[in-house]
Amino acid sequence: MERKTMFRVMAFALMMCFMMGSIPVAASEGFPQKPITIVVPYSAGGGTDLQARALASVADKYFSQPVVVVAKPGGGGAVGTAYVAHAKTDGYTLLYAVPAVTVIKPIMVKTPYQFEDLEPVIRVNDAPRILVVGNQQPWKTLDDFMAYAKENPGKIKYGSAGPGTTTHIAMEGFAYVGGIKLTHVPFKGCAKAIAAILGGHVATFGAIPSECFQYFPKQMTPLAVFTKERLSNLPDVPTLTEKGINFTDSSTRAIFVPKGTPPEVLAALHDGFKKTMEDPKFQDMFKKLGEPVSYMNGKDFKVILEEQKKIYGEVLEKVGLKAK
Repeated sequence: MERKTMFRVMAFALMMCFMMGSIPVAASEGFPQKPITIVVPYSAGGGTDLQARALASVADKYFSQPVVVVAKPGGGGAVGTAYVAHAKTDGYTLLYAVPAVTVIKPIMVKTPYQFEDLEPVIRVNDAPRILVVGNQQPWKTLDDFMAYAKENPGKIKYGSAGPGTTTHIAMEGFAYVGGIKLTHVPFKGCAKAIAAILGGHVATFGAIPSECFQYFPKQMTPLAVFTKERLSNLPDVPTLTEKGINFTDSSTRAIFVPKGTPPEVLAALHDGFKKTMEDPKFQDMFKKLGEPVSYMNGKDFKVILEEQKKIYGEVLEKVGLKAK
């Protein structure tokens, strides 16, 4: 009787070990089993939103489930970012954003999330930044712009996607290194900042190609690029460095998940989006947006983000934008 009971206990234990050992495999193979939501923490129609929708439209093919994009603007990206940071760790709620909201924002102000609350899955894009002005403005060259700015401190207004966004920090960095003073006017997302330039409500903005190329040359003029070298599709536009302003910047976008998402789900998301990025249809869509496809896996990208966190902390403290 004791031997039979012991046999049953051992059989049950073996069965449980087998089941527990097989759970991660089943979870990985079965993901996803419902639609995946990509949250964009800015308003619809901006560069990040356009990129996310291009990504989602092709990703359906590789996940065999719908991939939908939802815009959750507010707080310079903090509202949508917090929403994802506190979402279930099941891989169905993702964030498509720039490091500003994950790295810079928590340094500048108190946010309902921290850098460590989000895990990068894959880097998708590393877009060049361009200093643009509306054609209502009198400046047609960077030299003209800088001369006016130095003679009229604070009179030139620039738009941003919100406090603490890359569009804010990049312009503050440019002004700081260039020795000029600009006035910051924050908006809820890049689309509204671009609309403000077109309407003449602000003069300038640090845009990425997908936000401004369609307005050249009739409504906007590019004055300079923030890259180390001139852009092949804007060969006549100088770099800031050429003009003696040693400041560079780009706008990186990546997919993030809440910390604690299972490794097998992370792997499935990475593989699906990597295939999406390699798809000719997706690459053609990004080309039309004027954006480069810049793959990097989440592990390597996290190292870069950790380095940026340290650097930005020092820079923001120097320019007086670090939270007390």
